[in-house]
Amino acid sequence: MAALFSLVGLLVFFAIGAFSIYLVIDFIEYLKKYHSERWAQLSFARLFGISQQDFFFYQIHPLKFIPYLFNKNDSDDTNVAVYKKRIQLSFLGVSAMFVIYFFVS
Repeated sequence: MAALFSLVGLLVFFAIGAFSIYLVIDFIEYLKKYHSERWAQLSFARLFGISQQDFFFYQIHPLKFIPYLFNKNDSDDTNVAVYKKRIQLSFLGVSAMFVIYFFVS
C-alpha cells in the first residue's frame, strides 16, 4: 500500500510540474505576442550567437524573468497579472509536493 501512495504522489508531483511548464510556456507566448517590448527585456538578444527565430527553445534570461514573475505591481494588463498568479500558485504546488514527497515520506 505504501508503494501505491508513493507512486500516486510521484505522478501528482510530475503532473503539477508539467502543468507549471505549460503555464510558463503559455505566458511566454502571450508576452511575445502582446508585449513585445517586455519580451525583449526578459530574453537574450542572441544566445550563443543564434537569433531568437532560429533557436528551438525560448531564450529567457532567468535572472530577469523570475523577479518579473514575482513582482506584483509591474503591469497594467490584467491577463499578465492572472498569468503571474497562476504560475506562482503552480510553483507553490510543485514546491509543496517536493517537500511532501521527498522529506516527509
